[in-house]
Amino acid sequence: MSDISIRRKHSFSPDKVQSTIKKVVETVQSEFPSLVSDITWNSDQTEAKVKGKGFTGQFSFTGDEVAVDIDLSFFAKPFKGKVEEKIQERLNQFLSE
Repeated sequence: MSDISIRRKHSFSPDKVQSTIKKVVETVQSEFPSLVSDITWNSDQTEAKVKGKGFTGQFSFTGDEVAVDIDLSFFAKPFKGKVEEKIQERLNQFLSE
């Protein structure tokens, strides 16, 4: 079970939600460049695996749901609330467009 697990329903087209997930991932990387070390997309661009200092995560989407799962290292667990808050903010920002 992930330390942070967020599920959000959406009504966007596959192309729109794909670009939205990319924006969320890119925004997290640009805001925390020293923490995010690697982003790997699957072949159909529906899932991004993100690795960084103190965490691993997965951002994905289906036809009606966006999913974010983050595993934090022992030392990053005290920041769980802040990390979850930032991800929720970005999802709110981009999924409300």
